[in-house]
Amino acid sequence: MFKKIRHVKKREFLASFAETGNISLSAELVGIDRSTHYVWMKADPKYPELFAQAELLAGDKLEEEARRRAVTGVSEPVFYQGEVCGHIQKYSDTLLIVLLKGTKGEKYKDRGYVEQAGPGGGPINVAVSRTAGMTPEERKAALEEIRRQREPMTGEEEVPT
Repeated sequence: MFKKIRHVKKREFLASFAETGNISLSAELVGIDRSTHYVWMKADPKYPELFAQAELLAGDKLEEEARRRAVTGVSEPVFYQGEVCGHIQKYSDTLLIVLLKGTKGEKYKDRGYVEQAGPGGGPINVAVSRTAGMTPEERKAALEEIRRQREPMTGEEEVPT
C-alpha cells in the first residue's frame, strides 16, 4: 500500500503502524524517534492523508480480531488437578454486541429512555419558591410572617407535639 513512498523511513513507519496501530512501537521498530512522526505530520502535506490510511488499516485489523474472537472464538485449555485435560472454545458476547452496533447501529442501538410523571402518571406540579428573587431582608420578613401565622390564636391552647 505504501510502496510508492520514496522516503524509506516514512514507508516503513506507515506499514508498521498499519499492522500495530501503535505510534511508539512502530517508531521503535523502524528505528526513529516517535516525535519524527509528528514532524512529518506538520512538514509533509501528503503525510497526514497517508497516515489516515494507515489508521484505517490498523482499525480494520482490530475489527478483524474482534470478529474472530466473537464469532470463531479462542481455544482455552481446561485444567484438572493441574494438568490440561482438554480445551474449550470461548466466544466474546461483548465483542459481538459491539460489532452488531457498529454494522447495524439502527437495529441494535441502545433504546433506553426516562419518562417522568407526577402522581398516578399525571402531570408534574412545579412549585416556585415564594422567596425566589427576594433580598435577605425580604426573606427574613416573610419567615417572620409565616411564624406569626403558625402561632396559636389568642384563647386557643397550644397542643404539645
